[in-house]
Amino acid sequence: MSGIDFELFPGKNLSGLFEDIYKNQINKKEKISQLIYELKDKIKHNGDVAMIGPIIKDLVDTSVRNDDALVKLATIAQRIMLANNKSEGEDGFLSAEEKAQLLDQLEETKQEVERVEDLENEIEELKQKVK
Repeated sequence: MSGIDFELFPGKNLSGLFEDIYKNQINKKEKISQLIYELKDKIKHNGDVAMIGPIIKDLVDTSVRNDDALVKLATIAQRIMLANNKSEGEDGFLSAEEKAQLLDQLEETKQEVERVEDLENEIEELKQKVK
């Protein structure tokens, strides 16, 4: 099995994760651009900018963190794949410390992805308020 075909979990391999990272980045860029375009005409005074600006900034920041989280997940998958490819006699199996680090990184990644979902809900609420 090549590294790119390494199955992370049922139905998702490393190649698919890389594709998700790329598509996510493109999709978020389009959504952010569309949101800014839609809100541009709705801004009438400085108060509107003060309300909308931080939300857009949070969206961009969270999008970047989400992409970083997916890249971390790919890195974790590569490390697991390399560890699985080594025989028991070889150095390179994950130490207890490395396993703990991977689990911590997975938890951080999960929290970052959940933050993106929360922010998307906030944006939808903002769109409804603006309309």
